[in-house]
Amino acid sequence: MSSRGSQRRGPNRNSEIGEHGEELGMWKDVKEKVPGVAETFNESSQNVIDIRNQEKLMAEKKDNGTLTAEDHNELDRLCRKGVKLNELASQNIMETIEKLKVLRAVQKAKEDQQEANTSRAAAQRAKESAAAASSLYDFDGAGDSPVPSPNPALPRRMGGGSKGDRDSVPPRLDRSTPAAKAGSAEPQSGSASSTSRSKQTFAKDDEVAFKPKPQNNEQTDWILGIVQDVRGDGKSRRYRVLDADVDENGHQKDFRTSASSMILIPKEGTILPPLETGKTVLALYPNTTTFYKAEVMGMDGDGKVNLKFEGEESSNTMQAVTRRHVVEYRG
Repeated sequence: MSSRGSQRRGPNRNSEIGEHGEELGMWKDVKEKVPGVAETFNESSQNVIDIRNQEKLMAEKKDNGTLTAEDHNELDRLCRKGVKLNELASQNIMETIEKLKVLRAVQKAKEDQQEANTSRAAAQRAKESAAAASSLYDFDGAGDSPVPSPNPALPRRMGGGSKGDRDSVPPRLDRSTPAAKAGSAEPQSGSASSTSRSKQTFAKDDEVAFKPKPQNNEQTDWILGIVQDVRGDGKSRRYRVLDADVDENGHQKDFRTSASSMILIPKEGTILPPLETGKTVLALYPNTTTFYKAEVMGMDGDGKVNLKFEGEESSNTMQAVTRRHVVEYRG
């Protein structure tokens, strides 16, 4: 994750310029110039009125025989002033148009890149899920699910994909996931942790973090899922897990997996102990369905954990994550 951190999340989210990039600076510059452009055009329009009035006055003086050289000089002065004002207005408006063209080009490039990244990530997820379904334990009978499950869809995250490529910040989502069974997700160490994992069992509708089987030697991330089916006993027990992410067609992928590749997420309302500062954990990155390695920076007193995710550029960047979505760290 750390090698992609700077690409995925961009500059410091606490900085307005950093969040929106160079286009924000260009847009502010355009906004500052627009009032000056309007003022120049207004002055030019007033000068045209002054020229008209001077010509009218000169026509009256000519009829009266009182026209002087000074009247001609004033008309000449107004005409010269009009030329300068028009040139300045034209220059300002052309500069503004050029900056708007550059601004649009920068934004269009970012939109194209984001669309390409989303398409690549979705294709990768489909490839991984298909390989996992064919290579792992197959279920018999009506419980089989070789195609995306028709379970109620959960909100889609930006750039869906188990590899977690997020070139832009995901939109804020209103997530609603099935409640998990009560259980401990607290990290353990050494052989005790291995023993606990080997004895851990899961039930249908449990909410879990699970890690799909790697394909083509490419690393996969821990992602959010829901247990759909349980088959077998003891060491032969296998699970069918539905990916919480939804692809562009409204489908969710399912995986065959075992207990060693899953971490139970406590159900909502479970009272969990606070985490000590400095502890390394896996946590659900805000507004996504992917878990990443993070360091505990403290508790915020509102049932959330303040975390610094691995790969964040700024040492001051922290994310607040609901306590039940912060689980033991596994590589």
